[in-house]
Amino acid sequence: MPAPFIVGWEEWIALPDLGLPAIKAKVDTGARTSALHAHLIEPFGPVDAPLVRFAVHPIAGRTDVEITCSAPILDRREVTSSNGERETRYVIETNARIGPRTWPIEVTLTNRETMAYRMLLGRQAIQEDMFVEPASSFRQPRLSYKLYKHMPRRALVQRSLRIGILTDAPHALATHRLVTAATERGHVVEILDIDALSLPFDAILPALMLGDAPLGHFDTVIPHFDIGNAFAFNLLRQLELMGSKPLNRASALQTLSDPIMVRQLLNASGMFSLGPDRIDRSAAELSLASTPASRASRVLIIGRTAAAALRLEDGRTIASEMDILDRNVCRTATNAARVFRLRLAAIDVIETESGSVIAAVDAMPQLHAFRERTGLDIEQLVIADVETQSQAWVRNRTPMAMTRTGEPIQGT
Repeated sequence: MPAPFIVGWEEWIALPDLGLPAIKAKVDTGARTSALHAHLIEPFGPVDAPLVRFAVHPIAGRTDVEITCSAPILDRREVTSSNGERETRYVIETNARIGPRTWPIEVTLTNRETMAYRMLLGRQAIQEDMFVEPASSFRQPRLSYKLYKHMPRRALVQRSLRIGILTDAPHALATHRLVTAATERGHVVEILDIDALSLPFDAILPALMLGDAPLGHFDTVIPHFDIGNAFAFNLLRQLELMGSKPLNRASALQTLSDPIMVRQLLNASGMFSLGPDRIDRSAAELSLASTPASRASRVLIIGRTAAAALRLEDGRTIASEMDILDRNVCRTATNAARVFRLRLAAIDVIETESGSVIAAVDAMPQLHAFRERTGLDIEQLVIADVETQSQAWVRNRTPMAMTRTGEPIQGT
């Protein structure tokens, strides 16, 4: 009988079809699907035979070594990562080589920039006659990063993002301020008028139509519409399926449209919300009240930080509260935004004798109110956060005007 083919919990692997002669991979039988580190992920090609182009940094910590790859798209799947976050990824098929053996595997493309291993080999890629020995590593012949020695190096660059603003008010001043801020930072922006878009269901991959023309790929999408517009949720979800990364996800926005669910999720996270102590069918519409006639704070969340805050009295803005805002209020607001996975939101917080209470969660905040009261260029901060979330953006390592979670930004 032939000797068994044994691999350890980490092995060197080559992907010759992609031009990757050596990658250090983690063999993880707890993961169903294999994953390859990729960025600048862009679909292209005909609708009936779509392809994907992407770049790989095969050596951890070496962004100057970059290999551009392309492959036919096999599928798009929703994958749950080890930290519990769901992500829709492109799936390709390529040959893998470990030691003397070469065989085809399915690989999902995702950004593993923060991971120690540029590739994860899941159990689907383990053939029936292969054995994984978790107590050892590199049971097969080792490769070397020296194989990349003669490949050209690439300097760090900034690539303009393609940003879509999904809105039901394409001519509004707030929309054009976002366009201006993104354009000033060198990005390409397109206003996506909800009334002009349609959903086709006759293509292999998810698509959107503007009139008779299909929309291209957007790196990111900023939703800016009435939360009561149900079709807008469908369009935003379609853009997510097409590979765009929205500032706020469709699932999060739909959650906010259900006031009872909002209170349920806040309560499950150990947070108090404004409303009746008990809800039956007759009181369902009163489950999350708007800010009452009392003193409250409206905190603007951008990314994972409190970027600005206003003091409210009788539901009206009376002052900027950046200098005197209690850190507990900022922390309460950022935690509330995190519950719904919102990267842009206005959270109304009321301070009571028993602690902070959430009065309102708004995923479509009026940015101009914060701009006028604080003097901050809020739209620039929003676009800066968009840049941090895009896999296609290589940022200069200059300090941003962001502070750690729970503390406000004092200036730009």
